Amino acid sequence: MTTATKKLGKKKRFFLAYPYCCFCGGSEPSTTIDHVPPKACFPDGYWPEEFEFPACETCNQDSRRDDQLTGFYTQLLDFNESNRTPQDAAKMTKLRDAIVRNYPDALPDTSTSVPIHQVGSIITPSPIAVSVRRPAAFAQTMETLQRKLTHALYYREVGKPLTKSHAYLSEHYQIQGSDHTLTTFLGALLPDETIGTRTNIKNYGERFGYKSGYKDKEDFLIYGAQFGKGLIVWGMVLGPGMSVSNLADYLRSKPWRWAGYREKMPCPRETIQANQAAA
Repeated sequence: MTTATKKLGKKKRFFLAYPYCCFCGGSEPSTTIDHVPPKACFPDGYWPEEFEFPACETCNQDSRRDDQLTGFYTQLLDFNESNRTPQDAAKMTKLRDAIVRNYPDALPDTSTSVPIHQVGSIITPSPIAVSVRRPAAFAQTMETLQRKLTHALYYREVGKPLTKSHAYLSEHYQIQGSDHTLTTFLGALLPDETIGTRTNIKNYGERFGYKSGYKDKEDFLIYGAQFGKGLIVWGMVLGPGMSVSNLADYLRSKPWRWAGYREKMPCPRETIQANQAAA
């Protein structure tokens, strides 16, 4: 670092190193620092280090509501008992009260709760959890999380923004309600593991981590990320001109999106097939 650079503030050094937004195609100058996963997913002061990303004002501010809801739901769905500290409880209360004030329809409907007595083949005498109907806002919140997490992790692993020529697929599921097939597959397939930490907190716990794999020649990324012992988000990115194999009917039927857009931009199935024919 040169003497001139040392004299700059932390934010100015950040924007000098990362001059373009990584969420809208890399064409807009970065003017803010966005945290992905959002700070709201963690107790105050517990968000993991080195998950800061360059963003333009619009990309950062457009997801403010969804960031708050993401924080509430990722903590609500976390079955890691070690993440039940007073700090966690205080953050959940703070988020719930804010959502009651600002987005009351986004909270789960507790009148629909059904006790759960079974995990896999094990049946318990007392409920281990309750199942509730998800509000409509939950789907939009997860769509935003999936889009921003895919763009952020690609940027973190590859060192450049996704462009509007990339296609991506991202979905979520709750590990407690799955048969673990996809979780096992991703865990065995992906070579690189990153665990979120904070050096100033000794007992940080398992709060966020991901596994990933990248093929440079094809510009192909696949990842699986988990919040505590609850919500899992997985995704893959296809480089320009790349496509899903003709054998992967399951993947071809999924809702692919074009990267680099703030709004939902579907990638037609015939485009994926055309790319395959041209490859």
